[in-house]
Amino acid sequence: MAPKSARAYAATEAFTGVNASDPGQLIVLVYQRIFDHLKMGKKALEAGEYGIESFTKAHDLIQQGLLACLDYKTGGEVAQSLGAVYEWSLREVISARLAKSPERIQEIMDVLTPLYEAWLALAPTELAPTLNTAEFNSNSVQQAVNY
Repeated sequence: MAPKSARAYAATEAFTGVNASDPGQLIVLVYQRIFDHLKMGKKALEAGEYGIESFTKAHDLIQQGLLACLDYKTGGEVAQSLGAVYEWSLREVISARLAKSPERIQEIMDVLTPLYEAWLALAPTELAPTLNTAEFNSNSVQQAVNY
């Protein structure tokens, strides 16, 4: 009974933390998870394995946690540019996995790193007390962070 309770508590705690986060912090979390999965997939490729699960999760996080959150009307040219990078990343994850190329996975991480660092610099370092979900559609990000 205790393990089930512990899992439920951990899930609630993670969900509450995501709900209390600033949108910028959520994007930072999504980037961190993407990098985690890309690194695991890269290691799998280097070991002669496929890394399918890691690459699938990284792909889903890019698609649902980054690309789906772009507001092309408000974001204008910046959103267009980010969208192009995210679309490229999606194609490259699939292509690199099929080619079994850890070098191409590293290229994806190298391209995404400056974007992650920019979000890291912009995101507040402390949790915001509330998140106005009317201003930010964080459903995709919340699902992605828990992925």
